[in-house]
Amino acid sequence: SLMDRSGNAEVVAELAEEMGFTEDDGSRPDSIRSLRYILPNFVFPQMEQESGKPVPGWIRDNVPNFLLPWSVFSSPPPEVEK
Repeated sequence: SLMDRSGNAEVVAELAEEMGFTEDDGSRPDSIRSLRYILPNFVFPQMEQESGKPVPGWIRDNVPNFLLPWSVFSSPPPEVEK
């Protein structure tokens, strides 16, 4: 129930999915933890900038709605070899 979540930080997109809420047009936003949100908004632009080539549509259009665990976001970034 919603009362069980009172006082917790929650991702609205995940609550909407769980409880069946939608926007007026029937859509739902992707969770900020979802690869479907992260890759097109952060990873693909970086790849395109570095390669000078667009990410193919068949890749963009088939990103899974896989949720990354919160531990991914609370860990320090991986070390980069120099």
